[in-house]
Parts: sequence; structure tokens; C-alpha cells
Amino acid sequence: MERRTFVGGTAAAVVTASTSCSPTPHPTPETTPHPAPPRTPIATPRSPAPTTWSALAENLDGPLIRPADQDWPTARQLYNTRFDTLTPAAVVYADHAEDIRTALSYARAHDLRVAIRGGGHSYAGWSSGNGRLVIDVSQLDDVRASGTTAVVGAGAKLIDVYRALAATGATIPAGSCPTVGISGLTLGGGHGVVSRAYGLTCDSLTRATLVTADGEQLTADATEHPDLFWALRGAGNGTFGVVTELHFRTHPAPQGVSAYLSWPWSRAAAVLGAWQEWGPDQPDEIWSAVNLNNTEGGSPTVSVTAFSLGTYGELQNAVDRLADRIGASAANVVLKRRSYRESMEVYAGCASFGSDAECHLPGSTPGRSPEGALARETYAARSDFFDRAIPAEGVQTLLARITAARGGKGSVALTALGGAVNRVSPTATAFVHRGSRMLAQYIAAWQPGTSGTAAQTWLSEAHTAMRPYASGSAYQNYTDPTLENWREAYYGEAAPRLTKLKRTYDPTGFFTHPQSL
Repeated sequence: MERRTFVGGTAAAVVTASTSCSPTPHPTPETTPHPAPPRTPIATPRSPAPTTWSALAENLDGPLIRPADQDWPTARQLYNTRFDTLTPAAVVYADHAEDIRTALSYARAHDLRVAIRGGGHSYAGWSSGNGRLVIDVSQLDDVRASGTTAVVGAGAKLIDVYRALAATGATIPAGSCPTVGISGLTLGGGHGVVSRAYGLTCDSLTRATLVTADGEQLTADATEHPDLFWALRGAGNGTFGVVTELHFRTHPAPQGVSAYLSWPWSRAAAVLGAWQEWGPDQPDEIWSAVNLNNTEGGSPTVSVTAFSLGTYGELQNAVDRLADRIGASAANVVLKRRSYRESMEVYAGCASFGSDAECHLPGSTPGRSPEGALARETYAARSDFFDRAIPAEGVQTLLARITAARGGKGSVALTALGGAVNRVSPTATAFVHRGSRMLAQYIAAWQPGTSGTAAQTWLSEAHTAMRPYASGSAYQNYTDPTLENWREAYYGEAAPRLTKLKRTYDPTGFFTHPQSL
């Protein structure tokens, strides 16, 4: 997001929730529908639900923060300042699964709705809510790696996952925002800068543990609750339970090469036209995005960001071929070879490496350096998938929308898909968007404390203007509360099956938000 674009998506309400080079993983085998097996009850006996807030606090090992408490102003915050007006009833920082069961028991007994929060990056603010009990899983942040597997706590932040795994020479495909929670990213799909090589984050998920509304702890994988495992890979955010732990298949984390290229705005049509034919057809190890930005009163810009798990020369040759397609050399070119960890820190906006210009490449987000304070932003976003190249009239429409940005900053990032992402069957997981060439994220940002009306109007107009050229699908991790056909847009033909599974695993509809199944 600058608002700098998050690659990969939000950590929205976790469980509900703000990317590599060995051989591409085998596509996840398609899971066929079948009845859910009997649930495995938790081993510990149930205690009566706490009767008061004080009793709840005494029954928790993690903190309970209420509106009168000193830590409340921070505890209630989400990443996006536009949700500062939300007034949850309390925040539980769960120390372990038993804390989650206790909080759910209290919520059921007192008819409270819950919101599940990991990184707090939900684009719609659904990791909080008026009068809701927020269950924050950020303290469940252990990361353990052995061989080709990793076990990650649901509340681990993405930058910490990258760092812990890189120390063992491994990684998982994921996004760029450093403070996004791993579970929100994974459960909604999760794309990022090595997805074309290693697939989505959810494609490397091998097991998930969660606590259901009635306090049962379930493990979902290819053999135990496989129907739930299918659903969690793309439709797990805020729907079936509170995820506490994720198991991943890891991949090698070799040295990477990043590239940043920019052209004068007069070449924008040629850049966009050439890139959309170039990016999705590159070898799997090369990811790229084209970024269009404009701030009201400023000048629009066009740039291309690329990352490769291949060699420096291979990426240099690839971007040279892109320049040939455009018919003009880039006005600014930066190619840099770094370790995998350094590369991910740069995309995360951490200012530890290189100059500031190199650190804040378009497509990265400053977010929070783990050593620094949380940098919050004010924005709204929409998304589109494109199954084919945007025609010339669509390109001109998009560029006209960028030049018309008002009320703050308007930007559009188009990310190349294909590769390992598209070799998985659209029915193998609940992430059905396997046939698209590009994913677009439209973002409007404005000054905190202001209404943002003009910026949000621009966002709606830009999104609407591009709908004739898009597939009609939307990325569930870029949650869009304005979508009227969100079931079809997010889940396509998987929606009916997901609705049935919701009735199986959450029959009372306890986990609910405006776009819950």
C-alpha cells in the first residue's frame, strides 16, 4: 500500500482474519464431496462459562482488555484508521487454544458476536466490530521448521515467518505486508512474489487446527476432515472456527533478484499493453506487477516491479525483452541481487537494506518494521481478476481513471498470475480463481481524520469502469463490502458446497460477518 499495495492480501479476521525455486509443487489433488466424519471431541472437560467480565479475565491466561483499561486505545485499533470508530466490547489476547475455548464459551453464554483478529488488516474492518468480543490470536506466533515442513502459530506475522524460515534455508509462498497475520493470508488464498513458482500460500498448507463455535478442537488435512481442509484453503476466513496452528510444506529460499523499472507517463499505454502480454507468460520463477499511481495535484506514474528466483542475467534479459515490446527503454532501472530474506524484507518495506528508493519499491508496503511502531494507513480497495488481456480501449479507460484520481491518492496494481497458481484445478481448493492471467487491486487512500468521500467515489468509478473487461470474480482476501454478488465473485461454483459445509461445522451460524457463508 503508499497506500502501498500489499502483495498477497489481507490478514483480515483470522480464520475467518492485510511468495520460490525448486521444482514447482504438484497441484493439490482434487477433493471430492463426501459427508463430514464425526467430530473428535476435545479431551479436556468443559468448565461452566464465566458469568461476568471479571470472571472471564480470571479464567484466561492471556490478557482481557476492556474500554476502561489503559491499553484499550491500542488494543481496539486495526491497521486501517478508517475503522477507528468501531467499538468492540473487549479484546481477548489468547495465550493458547484453551483461552479461545473460554472466550467462545463466554460469548455463547452472553449472546455476544465475536471477531477473530490476527494482523488486523481486514479490508472491511471485520477483525473488529461494534459490540463484538475480539479474539486476538497474535500471541500464538511460534514458528518451527524441520526438513521440508513448518508449523506456524495462527497469529505469526508474515515478516517473522519469513525470517524464521529463512534461517533454515526455507520459505513458503506468501505476500509482502510485514504485519499481516499468516492465517488470514493463508485462509483466503495468499498470493505473492513467488506464487508463480510455488503456488499460493494455501497450496502449501498441509494441515490446520481450529476451535469450533462449541469449543471442539479439530484437525483438518487430506485424511482427517478433508472436506473442511478443502474449504479452509480459500474460504476459511471467519467461517468455520478459530484457527490456532498451520502446517506447511516448505520450499527452498535461494538468492533472489528484484527489478524496478519506470517510464514516463506518455508511455503508459505501451507499458501496460506490453506487460500484460509479457508478465503472465514468463517462466515460473519470474513474478511481476505493473503499478499505476496518481496523487491529486501530482503527476501520474507507471512502473513495473519484478522478482526472480533465477539468475541476474535471466531477469535482465527478460526485462530487456519487455522494453523491446514497449519500444522504449525504461527511464529508471534498478536490478538488485539479494538473499531471500533480504528480498522479502525489501518487499515488506523494511528499511534495512539499500537506499530508501530501493526499499520502497511499488508493490511494497512500509507497514511496521518489527523494531518500530505500527505505521497505520487510511484506504479502501477493490479487486478484479482478468482472464484475458485488457483490450486497447480498456487500457485507455484505466489510464483515464488514473489521471482523474481525486481526494487523495489513487492507484491500480496489476499482478501476473499463471505458473504454479494456474496448474492447480479450480475444484481442488476453495480458491477457484485458477484460470486468470492477472489480478488487479484498486486502492484509494486519503488523509486520516477526513471523510475520504472523493477518494472513495473515485475508487467506485475506476472499478466500475473496468468491469466490462474483467472476469466478474474478486479476490476474497481483498474483502470488498460493496460487492452484491460476493458469493459468486469470491467462490464461483464452490459456493453451494461451502454453504453446506458451513451448516455442518457451524450449524448455528455463530461465526458471522456481512459476507459469511
